[in-house]
Amino acid sequence: MITGHCDIEFTKDGLVHDEQQVTRLLDGLTDTTDLLVLAHGWNNDKAEATTLYDTLLTSLAAVGLPESGPGSRVAVMRVLWPSKKFALESLIPGGGAASATAANDAALLTALQQLEQDPELLGADGTDPTRTTMVEHAIAQIEDLDTSADARREYVLHIRNLLDPNEAHADDASTEFLDLDPETLFHRFTGEVPVLLPTGPGGAAGNTSGGAAFLGDLLSGAKAAARRIANFATYYTMKTRAGTVGRTGVAGVLGRARERHPGLPIHLTGHSFGGRLVTATATALPPSDAPLSLALLQAAFSHNGLAQRFDGQHDGAFRAVLAEHRVNGPVIVTHTKNDLAVGVAYPLASRIARDNAAALGDHNDPYGGMGRNGAQHTPETDPTEQLLRKATPTHHYTFAAGKVFNLKADATITDHGDVANQAVAQALRDVLRVR
Repeated sequence: MITGHCDIEFTKDGLVHDEQQVTRLLDGLTDTTDLLVLAHGWNNDKAEATTLYDTLLTSLAAVGLPESGPGSRVAVMRVLWPSKKFALESLIPGGGAASATAANDAALLTALQQLEQDPELLGADGTDPTRTTMVEHAIAQIEDLDTSADARREYVLHIRNLLDPNEAHADDASTEFLDLDPETLFHRFTGEVPVLLPTGPGGAAGNTSGGAAFLGDLLSGAKAAARRIANFATYYTMKTRAGTVGRTGVAGVLGRARERHPGLPIHLTGHSFGGRLVTATATALPPSDAPLSLALLQAAFSHNGLAQRFDGQHDGAFRAVLAEHRVNGPVIVTHTKNDLAVGVAYPLASRIARDNAAALGDHNDPYGGMGRNGAQHTPETDPTEQLLRKATPTHHYTFAAGKVFNLKADATITDHGDVANQAVAQALRDVLRVR
């Protein structure tokens, strides 16, 4: 049974907003077998976040927690943090193969205005004067982008000034994003960004005859490039904030929980950018023999994030989670071609890193997304469970501690936000059972 839940708000800097929320959580852990931590990602207000949590917990109750033993009495910590919306319509004007210049111009301005927003808490309004100045300088360059290299350079430099260079990594081409000459960056973002989506009966592209379909950002030109640069900067901002909240705020609260209850099993579960948040949390928690599991639900970070030497040289940004056994329970990763938001967003990184990227986004793309392809180049991957199955009363997953399970969810997750259904809940239930 779910013994209760506590919502804990964190600021953009990873600070606890209300200490009484933490006190209620810690006081409620006395008679529990497990602590389930939930982190939203793409939601941009409290109502969306809490609806996601309420629905997932209802689904978890419906699939049936054990009556005794591991996973039978579960306390829930529900993280609220100031994320931004991460959806297909923010990546492709019109939500498809749009070609209207006006649609692109409007999307470019919206992307820049999103960068200007810097709320302290989820759902709040807030701008920072420094950010506002940088964004206004970028906006001032828009009309000259087609004809002026100086305007393109100024645009890139002001966008970069919004970003923390310490969060750059080779696994998502963010290092190149910060280092490339501005003119080169514009050149690589100027062309179309098609994405190859394998399809079959009921496939993502609505093609029932099998084969493949193309969907992507099919606009071209300097203003299309400027929009992609702004979108990548929004992604970079969110990955930075997710890391900060995870490493500082959530890990701090869970460290206090472990001080009171050293053997308490903790299960970190994150959706979209929340997947990055909980993975960052795992890297910051003090080593412990107590069980720690990780569930990444359509995670919005690189499919090489957990990888070992994914390009022959570099480990993923969170390789230490596995290499140092910081997560000692099972890791599950849901992934599907139906997640067009992740499927379209991550090929942008390939445009940064190379000139000749064509149809991108699948597991062969060095810069694909976790929610599209699962964890790649990860030696701990276990092939014994490879599907996120429809919920049934008799099915139980055979998850094992210390292993990574990529769960293909083409038949059970319909889009980026569909992570609170009973199929997902059944997998989470069986993660809770592992000791």
